[in-house]
Amino acid sequence: MNKQQHSALAGSAAKGAPPSPAVLSEYWGAPAEIRAHLHAEGPLAVLDYWERLRGTRRFPSRADFNPMEVRKYLPLIFMLDVLPDETWRYRVVGSVIADFFGAGNPVGKTPEEIFGANAEVALSPLRLCTTERAPYMHTASASWLYRDRTFVHYTVLLLPFGESDDAVDKVLCVAEFVSEEEAARS
Repeated sequence: MNKQQHSALAGSAAKGAPPSPAVLSEYWGAPAEIRAHLHAEGPLAVLDYWERLRGTRRFPSRADFNPMEVRKYLPLIFMLDVLPDETWRYRVVGSVIADFFGAGNPVGKTPEEIFGANAEVALSPLRLCTTERAPYMHTASASWLYRDRTFVHYTVLLLPFGESDDAVDKVLCVAEFVSEEEAARS
């Protein structure tokens, strides 16, 4: 894996992805480089767990993942299946994430079915995580969805899983939200 850090700041986008004004910053690449930009407890704890699971592999297998090891963060976790033709389908969605999506139970649906015209905000990170076969994170304004106005912005970490290092077949995500109240205190 290329050890070089990849990043894009607001107003720019990853190769092949249209810019989204919602994304404030994004990073992908080696776990140590991602860690330097993570400040939220949930994503950091899940990244630590993912690193322990992968050992010397590029990324772990889904069979290695035990949700009870990160149970404190389950409401903030979601997992997608990677299907052919750049399609992703929600497999598991934590309660806080489902509330944020505001679309009922999103399990079994695609980002396009949930977010419609705003789907690219979800699809672009999934493409990067899957094609680069590396962790990805971004911080974004919640204004692109804003079904729950108590959230101002969020950080989301995407972690690849696969049976071999050659292909990603699942993407595990964990998010951390900042509310209007928390932002006002900052």
